[in-house]
Amino acid sequence: MALYELHDAKLAGIEGQGYVFPVDTFEGKQYRGVFFANEDGAAISTDIDEATFEGTIYHKTTQGEGDVTVNVTNIVETAVGIRADFEVI
Repeated sequence: MALYELHDAKLAGIEGQGYVFPVDTFEGKQYRGVFFANEDGAAISTDIDEATFEGTIYHKTTQGEGDVTVNVTNIVETAVGIRADFEVI
């Protein structure tokens, strides 16, 4: 199992750290991601449809910088800030 590291990123223009990673599903390979906002009270919600994530994208054996369109699926308040889980469209 690969270990992913947080890198500087943006989600819908909000600064933070995060990454995109591949997931094997019965429908084939899909990409999901996680993002932690730097700002307290950042305006991230599950109502964000088709936001842009800019940051590190992991593949099976490589990683690189890029941007993808995502749908935010879950928001969690954590000790380090707001965490957003998302799926790549």
